[in-house]
Amino acid sequence: MWRSLCVAALCVVGLTACGGSTSADELLGAQEQGLACESETGACPGDTVCAYTSGNEGLCRPACVNGACSNGNICCTQRNGAPYCNSSCF
Repeated sequence: MWRSLCVAALCVVGLTACGGSTSADELLGAQEQGLACESETGACPGDTVCAYTSGNEGLCRPACVNGACSNGNICCTQRNGAPYCNSSCF
């Protein structure tokens, strides 16, 4: 009896430790994930540009060309930098 109870408790703890639910903070973090811009120059690889978040962190995003983006993204403008494509603007 105790053995079965201990095994069940360990299974519940193990599943809880591995996660399974997604919090709002995790979703926000996932949306903001991306390759960081080079710290001194703001450079990004390939056809990406540096998009600055409200905390002045630079994240590389696809460039917005002629006001158009692919994959249903929107073109976002920023005060200091090139327009970029994203699902939402920073």
